Amino acid sequence: MFESPTELADLQRLLDASFKLAGERMLVAHTPGQRLTAQQLAGFRGVRLVAVASVNTKKEPRVAPRSAAFLHGRFYLAANTKSTMVRRLWVDPAVAITYFENHLLIVGHGSVGFLRRGEPQFSSISPEWTKAFNGGKNALEGIDIFLRVDATHLVAFAQHPGRYPAAWGASER
Repeated sequence: MFESPTELADLQRLLDASFKLAGERMLVAHTPGQRLTAQQLAGFRGVRLVAVASVNTKKEPRVAPRSAAFLHGRFYLAANTKSTMVRRLWVDPAVAITYFENHLLIVGHGSVGFLRRGEPQFSSISPEWTKAFNGGKNALEGIDIFLRVDATHLVAFAQHPGRYPAAWGASER
């Protein structure tokens, strides 16, 4: 687990505040017993594919798949500074991400922070990509920036929340 006790407490506060603001449809579809806690969400391991939404200069919505890892209570997205999405996010850093699989849903809204290659935080995040691609020396080829999702809203639901974090291959502390 990468999260410190302070990061877990901050993440739990964000989840609690977000659940209080969740829309009626979300709350009808997902009972309070299906919510994931910060401890459970912190078990999200490896690099996984998420849907990332941003807007273009005309404020039209755009969604694209992106590799993401959850570290220190935040999602990080691997990217290249020449990509269309990164160029859009330089102009308007508002972002939404969604991860879903087999009755598991994680939705976050917020803005992105940029971690460029050569910065200390880039170096601390990059091993997750190397590990995810079986130690491949080319795992970061073309990746020169990580987008840190600074969520202002984050909800996570599972049909069987008791299976997490073990369902991600992580064990609780």
